[in-house]
Amino acid sequence: MMITCTACEANASYPIKDYLAELSFQSGIGYSMNFEENFSGLSDWGIVDQSDRELLDKDLDYNYLGKTISRLLESDDIGLNVLKNKGYIDRNIDGNKKVDEATAKLVIEKAVDAINNKEIITHYDFEFKEEVKDKKDDLKDGDIVLDDNKFYVVEKTTEDQIIYEREAEFDEVYAWLDIEDSFEIDFTKAEVISYGDEESSLNYRNNYYTLLSSNNHVFNKDGFRISYTLNRSGIDVHISKNVKGLNVYCDASINNVKPTFKWKAKEDDLKNSYFKISFNSTEELGLSTGKYGNYHLKFKDLDKSSFRSLLRSMVEPMDDEVEASIPICQIKTPIPELPTAFLNLDLYVKIYASGKIELVLYNTHELGYETKDGQIRFINDNTHRLDSIIQASGKAALAVNMSLEAVGMRLCDIEVDGGLKAVLQSILHMYDDEGNLESHDSNIAYSTLSEISKENPNVKVCADVSLYWLLDMVINTSKTKMNKLGFSKTFHILDDDNQVFGNMHHIENGHFVKKCTYGKREGLMSMDKVSSNKIVLDSYAEVLKINETYEIVVKGLPEGYKVTDLLYSSGDDKIARVSSGTITAVSPGSVKIKVSTKDDKYNAYVNILVSTG
Repeated sequence: MMITCTACEANASYPIKDYLAELSFQSGIGYSMNFEENFSGLSDWGIVDQSDRELLDKDLDYNYLGKTISRLLESDDIGLNVLKNKGYIDRNIDGNKKVDEATAKLVIEKAVDAINNKEIITHYDFEFKEEVKDKKDDLKDGDIVLDDNKFYVVEKTTEDQIIYEREAEFDEVYAWLDIEDSFEIDFTKAEVISYGDEESSLNYRNNYYTLLSSNNHVFNKDGFRISYTLNRSGIDVHISKNVKGLNVYCDASINNVKPTFKWKAKEDDLKNSYFKISFNSTEELGLSTGKYGNYHLKFKDLDKSSFRSLLRSMVEPMDDEVEASIPICQIKTPIPELPTAFLNLDLYVKIYASGKIELVLYNTHELGYETKDGQIRFINDNTHRLDSIIQASGKAALAVNMSLEAVGMRLCDIEVDGGLKAVLQSILHMYDDEGNLESHDSNIAYSTLSEISKENPNVKVCADVSLYWLLDMVINTSKTKMNKLGFSKTFHILDDDNQVFGNMHHIENGHFVKKCTYGKREGLMSMDKVSSNKIVLDSYAEVLKINETYEIVVKGLPEGYKVTDLLYSSGDDKIARVSSGTITAVSPGSVKIKVSTKDDKYNAYVNILVSTG
């Protein structure tokens, strides 16, 4: 039996103007906030007619949805038939029926996925200009020859040699070019150029020397030690530095890099082009201080005035900052089917940390553009996942530029700068003998304040936190032929408006909470285990290396319970195991350790991140 929801029917309408705005945005034909510009883009792409302006205030129906989607797909099916034949909608739907917003967006999503992943028919068709000759030909001044995978302009010839004037330019070589291909890069077959002076091929490890293979690279730059390893599917980078008592590291990897490209042009008459790069990336940033050692003992019994005075004298604001943009390498992959052509990948890592922080980011990217009849649309499909322990501000980003080059000219490129930014504002809470609270913002990292105040019952530390995904993309930088032809654009796809944790903007004891919970209290807290309505732990988040241990310290218990009554369990023994309150790190990853009373009435959790650093 079919049930009809009257309320759903009433809300089924979706204005055509809103539909076209969504279609423009998702297809990449328009990224403007101005509807007129987006409408013009759809018109130039051949999806709408100028007469459609009269329909903007009307409700979307399946006939109009079919007309526009079939044009977007450049389908042989016309109108409503394309939606039915592709299975986007039920075959029995009446074309005059109104389309609700959710259905329209789902159809757009499927259609955009189809055009962003077009079938590629590999071919390399091209024709040289008349001046391009074989070295064996009877050459004259101004002829162009291919020598050692470069084209040169002949200045003159003698009986036994050819004298070149200079390297030829792209427009001097090809009369027309029609190429199309898609493949996953094999990094072990690429030419690699490090952005630093590499160390000797001998590498000292574990008291003996081993020879580095040609796919392992190590160099130093600006005080950072950089090493990277190439494998068939990608590149793994490790960066480390010890400065001012800080240990900072960043691991980054880029894998499954798949460029897809089309280029059809006769000199500067560009018929159409398509350039997309798909890849997976992981960025892991870590900074641990250990810098203040047993400073907490100096701050243990101080009142609030003495605490602040000693704090100012011993700890410099923002003293733990580490910031750098580190060039790693350039990777060139030849295209044998096209003389002097190659795909070029430039890799940079950007890091910033101001205190104890652990970020592990997992990203999947599909980015690029398509041109048709002088118009351009942009391709943008990204997914993200995060594991983190955050006790300070920080940023981890991977910058990649992928370009298609031939005869010394960069035809087109995509530049991507993506990662995550954490911003923490530390707040210092200090109690007097009456239990009155005085709170101050501090420029000192939350992790530092937490470390030095952990034994002082009169001082509490928390922080306001903002966590953002970041993704900037430049289509066709100023170095490219496409830029000179007017096909370029810069996008700030993800920025400070993309909060990761929703309404959880505050951190206390390593836990994210909605707001600060510290307030006036009665008298001083005892340093002994306090009576509480919950299990109170010394720390709720820790970062461990493999085989490192951490002992859970209980600060308070509900009335009637003892520490010996507590049970401990790990959410995943393969990452970290726990026995009698002692946690042992086993393998990289994140896991929760549960602390509970025997009757399971009260629970607390310690978040453990096992790092590779």
